Amino acid sequence: MTFGAKNGCDCAGLEVHLETPLSLAGDSAASVGLQCVCVLPSYVMNCSWSAPEVNSAYRLFYESLKYEPGKTRREQVQWGQNWLLIARDQLIRGNAYSVWLEVQRADGVEASEKINFVVEEIVQPPPPELDPVAVSSSGAVVRWRNPYWLEHFADQSLVCELRYKASEDVVWTQLDLDHEDLSQEDPELTDLDPFTSYEVQARCVPEDGQGFWSEWSSSQTFRTPEAAALGQVDAWRNIHLSENSEPKLHLLWKPLDPKTARGDILSYTVDFWDRQKTAVGNLTCLCYSVPVPAAASYAQVSASNSAGKTQPTTLSLEQADLPSPQEVRVLPAESLGFRVTWTFSPSPGGVEPELYVVEWREEISGELLGWIRCPGGNRSALLKGDFRPREPYLVSVYAVYAQGSNSSAPVQAYIQEGVPSAGPLAVQDQSVSSTISLISWEEIPLAHQHGHLTHYTIYLKSPSSSTPRVYEPIGAGERSYALKDLDPGTSYQLWMSGSTSAGEGDSTLVHEFQTPGALWQVYVAALLSVGFLLLLSVIVVFLKRGWFLDFFRKVLPLWCWERVPDPGHSLVITELDPRGTALAKISHLSISTKPPEEPEILEILEPAPSQTSRPARVVFSDYEKHFLPTQEELQGLT
Repeated sequence: MTFGAKNGCDCAGLEVHLETPLSLAGDSAASVGLQCVCVLPSYVMNCSWSAPEVNSAYRLFYESLKYEPGKTRREQVQWGQNWLLIARDQLIRGNAYSVWLEVQRADGVEASEKINFVVEEIVQPPPPELDPVAVSSSGAVVRWRNPYWLEHFADQSLVCELRYKASEDVVWTQLDLDHEDLSQEDPELTDLDPFTSYEVQARCVPEDGQGFWSEWSSSQTFRTPEAAALGQVDAWRNIHLSENSEPKLHLLWKPLDPKTARGDILSYTVDFWDRQKTAVGNLTCLCYSVPVPAAASYAQVSASNSAGKTQPTTLSLEQADLPSPQEVRVLPAESLGFRVTWTFSPSPGGVEPELYVVEWREEISGELLGWIRCPGGNRSALLKGDFRPREPYLVSVYAVYAQGSNSSAPVQAYIQEGVPSAGPLAVQDQSVSSTISLISWEEIPLAHQHGHLTHYTIYLKSPSSSTPRVYEPIGAGERSYALKDLDPGTSYQLWMSGSTSAGEGDSTLVHEFQTPGALWQVYVAALLSVGFLLLLSVIVVFLKRGWFLDFFRKVLPLWCWERVPDPGHSLVITELDPRGTALAKISHLSISTKPPEEPEILEILEPAPSQTSRPARVVFSDYEKHFLPTQEELQGLT
């Protein structure tokens, strides 16, 4: 297509900012970047320069070199503006012009070097208009057209160029003027990724090289067709913990990357086998997690789209009795994530792992957040993710073999540590002596640690001191501490705090305790207490002796307090008849005013003693002698 110019440019005012400026000035003009361009179809000249200086004013000067030499025109530039439009009626076709810029500063006025040009030499064609892109399996065909009115200004041809990029990319791929695709009538874009969204733009310039490139056209977007998915599904297994049931193994996998999916994934196929490679289950779903059958030892996962499916990924679900990674270290990498390193020492004659899997999870909830695979020769990995500061994470490294996998011990990690938001729990004291007390506590809850605990601090204050005594550092693994050199019989106030690498955290509430007095003071106090109690009891018994005697008569049996005791309770009777049967029992003695009767003589028959046994010896104790009636009492009774 060609374009040309008429006398008296038939156009309206238009502001233009060029991507590829054409500078026609000398060294001084280059210092402010002065340039002028006339855009079709308006032919309004837009002169622009670099960003204006602070506290500086600008004025633009131009003059006609052919028809009105020496007649200078001046245009005042608005404050803070770095461009100026010169109307079409101020320009004449075929005329040469000289333009320069004047900068007014506080220390004086400075003018740029003049730039000279002919109007036809600084024209800029409009951007072309792109038609919808025709997409096929081999590529994309791009067509465009220029505005219809451009033919009225035509006296030479235009040449154009293309550029394209994936929609999510930033960098454009540009096809130069001598590119073979542009030499065709309908250029075609090849080597495009399947199932990818692209943008394409075009621009043109006069074929003779005079003038400026047009602006890039607006983008025309298109998507390439699907292709069979590539690669393999990244699968792993995880133990799912539940409060109401036993832990259960789940198979997990990640969605395919769009560049490897190359289309919309329609389903995932999962197969399970036992150790004898006998199928124990299979399913097809559009999901990313399934429970593992109890008998399964191996799993296989593949993804499918409308054009085909991926190669299956095989994973052993068993734990192998083989060496695991050692000396795992997890350090935060600034603005990146965690940098994980480890070592591995294979057993003599043992095999190297096929690969390593590094997984990370939240320590508090136990939720698995992600995993990455590393080749068997690697000893480090970079974990990227949305890691929150002051939150604890657990990182484990697995050595994966054909027979199964074996894990390292999990390592606690923080992307950024903070100070603890609480102190130790259940602070208690126990007196060891009058000058030593044992303080015990429980660890700060994990949710309040916000970092690796480095040590504890104990503060102790007595009534006689204005500042507390500080005990630090106490190891983070300690749960008790002995406070020595205390004053006997003194009340103390105690509080504790924990510290991380970020500093000291909040302290506990004040715990008060008192040390016991000295030992002799304890003995004296005990003796005085016992003596006072004894004296008080004697006084009470003396004052209330009648009440106590009456109480004892009611409580104790009759034979314990009567003057004449019951012979049935005598030890003599018990020894004479061990079986408890008395030979003679006096039921009661009655004293009567009647004349005494002849006493009844009781004949006591005893078995004749055997000749071989000696007669039983009667033993009298002092108890019986005291309570037996005297001869005078018996005579009185008779």
